[in-house]
Amino acid sequence: MNVRTNDGEQTLSGTHLLLAVGRKPNTEDLNLPAAGIDTNQQGNVKVNHQLETNVPGVYALGDVKGGPQFTHISYDDFRIIRTNLLEGGNATTVGRFLPYTVFIDPQFGRIGISEVEAKGLNVRVAKLPMTRVARAIEMSETRGFMKAIVDAGLNQILGAAVLGVEGGELMSMFEIAMLGKLPYTVLKDGIFAHPTLAESLNNLFMALDK
Repeated sequence: MNVRTNDGEQTLSGTHLLLAVGRKPNTEDLNLPAAGIDTNQQGNVKVNHQLETNVPGVYALGDVKGGPQFTHISYDDFRIIRTNLLEGGNATTVGRFLPYTVFIDPQFGRIGISEVEAKGLNVRVAKLPMTRVARAIEMSETRGFMKAIVDAGLNQILGAAVLGVEGGELMSMFEIAMLGKLPYTVLKDGIFAHPTLAESLNNLFMALDK
């Protein structure tokens, strides 16, 4: 099939076509204008970093506010509301990570910034094909790779992507390190049980020593 892109017309070949056109929010029946609650052009409810609408005391959480429509994001929205309204806290959405897993075969897990988004930053990129992961070899699941973006100055992990067997679980290990602001060297030198997918983190970050 022929497609028009920013780089001109291109010809793509394949066996299947997936068309993703987004979601339309189901907010029309809520009669939000009657309460004076603002929405954007798509119909999503506008909220601030603490999930409060333009009407004081009225909050919106989950898919209705737009943005990443993941169950785990909706649950974190709940934690923000609970913390602020019931526990007297000051939680916000600022700086929270957006982990996700696409359950294709093999899985694709992502967290933080990508290599493209890191352009212009002082970063180092660690890459490892799954063909070099002992557990993946034992499972005969060597398709894919893993990649991590590391701040060259602070040595902290800024993002990671894993396309491979249990990619979502491996991505979560990167997220834990990012939440703890650990330098990548902690994972590089960590002792992980053999043979597990986790021990591949040793080899991944050893690549930065070269």
